[in-house]
Amino acid sequence: MSPQIALIGLNQVGASIGLALGAYKENITRVGHDADSARMRRLEKEGVCDKTHTRLPDAVRGADMVILSLPTDLLRDALGLIAGEVSPQAVVVCISAVARVAYQWARELLPPQQPFIVLQPVLHPARLRDWEENSSNPYADLFENTHMLVVTDSNTQEKAFQLANDLCALLKAKPYFSEPLEADGITARIEQLPKLTAVALLSMLVEKPGWDDARKMTNRAFFRFASLNTLFDEQEFFGVSNLVNRENITRALDELSATLAEIRQMIDAGDEEGLQKMYQTARQGYETWLTQRMSGEWDKVEKPPEALERGILTRLFGGRPVKK
Repeated sequence: MSPQIALIGLNQVGASIGLALGAYKENITRVGHDADSARMRRLEKEGVCDKTHTRLPDAVRGADMVILSLPTDLLRDALGLIAGEVSPQAVVVCISAVARVAYQWARELLPPQQPFIVLQPVLHPARLRDWEENSSNPYADLFENTHMLVVTDSNTQEKAFQLANDLCALLKAKPYFSEPLEADGITARIEQLPKLTAVALLSMLVEKPGWDDARKMTNRAFFRFASLNTLFDEQEFFGVSNLVNRENITRALDELSATLAEIRQMIDAGDEEGLQKMYQTARQGYETWLTQRMSGEWDKVEKPPEALERGILTRLFGGRPVKK
């Protein structure tokens, strides 16, 4: 009987992991579960998983690895549901934007010796603009030649660490290591702050009496910035995730407020040179980032690790020949 990997949450990330692991489907049984039963059945037909279960506990029973790809609001309940069903030897991999609370909930709800680790994926550059179509489609190459943040704490077991690295290899992603405090600080600045800022702008405008006229005059700059509001769902970014990461978010908001105050001072003072300098610095930083992000060449980027036989495949298959 082939080892099982349970995919809990078939959003774009979870479903894309399933598609990527399809290259090893002769060796792995992929079991899927999603609260949206119609989407779950459709993705099963599209090859994301080999079979599905409508009940979450049934999906993890007998699994050698459980991959949770869920909104923060649903994560705690999911950990509670699998706690009595998942094998004590199975590695639980949590795809979570907020690492500290994921580890906290895992310690509270899972058995003490349950191998557990947090991953935060980075998307393939070709998929960065999917949000313009509000796309949730899965792609087998969604993580190919990108970084995968592997977040460990002091209690992370060696088995979980090794299998997380091997999973990165199978997804053709390069592991990049961090700890929960650092990872949550990054999330606050590059994920949550831009979206909160977009919400603040829209809230400021639409609640003003002049919005009825102003909305008719909106152009490209407004459209691009305001479109950030389509990048999140209500559960993920205006529910638990903002509150559990409040220290990092409030710090990031304070830093943004200080920068806006600096811009206001320069405008009040008529400091054209200062404004131009700030703009040029930001523009140069953006262009450098965009070039590196689209090419994947960060200084000197190593190739993703190979999925060697002594990696996840051997660990799961007990040294049996691997079919690819």
